[in-house]
Amino acid sequence: MNQRLLFSALFISLSLLVACGQDEDVAKEDSKKVDETVSTSKYDEGNVSSGNSENDREVDENSLEDNGSTEGDSKTEEDAASEETPNDEEENVDSSERYDLTKEQFTENGVSINYPQITGLIDSEKQKALNDLLYNEAYKVLNFYDGSEGVDLEIDYLISYKSDYFLSVQYAGSGYVEGAAHPNNLFYTTNVDVENVERSRLSDVVVIDESFLSLFQSDTFKVVHSDQAAFANDLKANVTIDQLRNADNLDGIGTEVHSETFTYFTDEGIGISIGTSHAAGGHAAFEMMYVDSPDEIWAGDKMWDLLKIYQ
Repeated sequence: MNQRLLFSALFISLSLLVACGQDEDVAKEDSKKVDETVSTSKYDEGNVSSGNSENDREVDENSLEDNGSTEGDSKTEEDAASEETPNDEEENVDSSERYDLTKEQFTENGVSINYPQITGLIDSEKQKALNDLLYNEAYKVLNFYDGSEGVDLEIDYLISYKSDYFLSVQYAGSGYVEGAAHPNNLFYTTNVDVENVERSRLSDVVVIDESFLSLFQSDTFKVVHSDQAAFANDLKANVTIDQLRNADNLDGIGTEVHSETFTYFTDEGIGISIGTSHAAGGHAAFEMMYVDSPDEIWAGDKMWDLLKIYQ
């Protein structure tokens, strides 16, 4: 009997120990699951690393890599923006010379002349001086009709070159005097050194000598309008040095030194217009590209400085 009681007591004790061990394992497992849940919720909420696990270290390293990449991209964009946005100092452009153009019109007794005027120049006195020059040059075409009755004149303009330093204006139109056989086809130009408030004529920018005359009469100067090609060479062959030296002489319109030779400039080259008969169109223009021009024809560096062609 005593043996049976002792065996039963031992069995009960052993059962209790096993049960306690299982409960402890379950408790440990549950605790582990709770810890994992808390750790996961931390990353889900803000990817905040505790620094106590391998996963934490991986998250920290990835986060640092992302932050470094973003910072690098930001610097690259700032550098690119800086490179893409030139400043006045890099361009060597004086902002005080920047301006806009507006169209003005002179009308009186059958005469209509459109001409440009400068606006927006910081130096108001220079702007007024330039506008007076532009107006007076456009108006000089009336010298051709001085004293004539029944004049019908229409002139418009085209800007063939504009920069902060230089302006080239072409005027074209027709003029008719009552009783004349036909109207006159008119063409003249005004080239303005904006920086120095001066008119620039052909003789101011090129050396006009036999060498330049030969250059003008060569194929380097090409006729602008193809329908004038048939007589273009004959027209150039009859041009003289004196004619070129007197080019752009608006003061001589209607006088014995009347000039029908005018110069203009474009982004690509220089043009010279020669007067022709009414049947041939009134004038024929020939242009030479800057890249084809010999260095020795230019009268110093003035024109290059104004046009900023190779700056």
